Amino acid sequence: MSVDHKELVKGGYDTIALPYQKWAENQPTPRERYTTSVLKSLPPGPRILELGCASGVPITRMLLDNGAQVVANDISTKQLELARERCPEATATFVPGDMSALQFEPESFDGVVSFFAIFHLPRAEQKGMLIKIHTWLKDGKQFAFNLATKDAAEIRNKFFETDMFWSSFSVDDSKAMIREAGFEIIEAEVLEAGDGNLDESDPDHGITFLWVLAKKGGADK
Repeated sequence: MSVDHKELVKGGYDTIALPYQKWAENQPTPRERYTTSVLKSLPPGPRILELGCASGVPITRMLLDNGAQVVANDISTKQLELARERCPEATATFVPGDMSALQFEPESFDGVVSFFAIFHLPRAEQKGMLIKIHTWLKDGKQFAFNLATKDAAEIRNKFFETDMFWSSFSVDDSKAMIREAGFEIIEAEVLEAGDGNLDESDPDHGITFLWVLAKKGGADK
């Protein structure tokens, strides 16, 4: 991500940390259902990576409540401060910074989740990010995430009155990218935010997302 885009995303989420937290906590999305799918595939006490954890609610909190050891990342310092307050357990480790700069040993995690985050990377970095995640994930384990569906290299708009950046491929190109990164797609569906019932004033009104449950090939272990 260019310095301009990194600072735009980081500064944006720092600025809107509290209103975004309140909105996100009450926003109906399939993220809990997808996280449940990852958890159901694992034995007790799994080590799970969450990319784009925001304030830690609902997903970091959900993972911890289900006995997971969580490594949670976000580019926003303010969001991570909120996450630490809401998820003070010793089983939660918070790592700040751009997700594409993270370094972990191969096969470090039993599962990975990332919601409303990867599309903040430029398109040129998204495949590389998926390849990194594939490397960090143990064989046979699952990755749940979502991507945007608009075919656009750069989307600049206001989000909670703050400048923000997104980037995405078409649905077919995103699916091809996921497979090229080495993943098997278990489930993929395009859903409108809020099941199409959001008020026109909602930031996600009329927006669709590609929701994906993917698996790293190989024997479970």
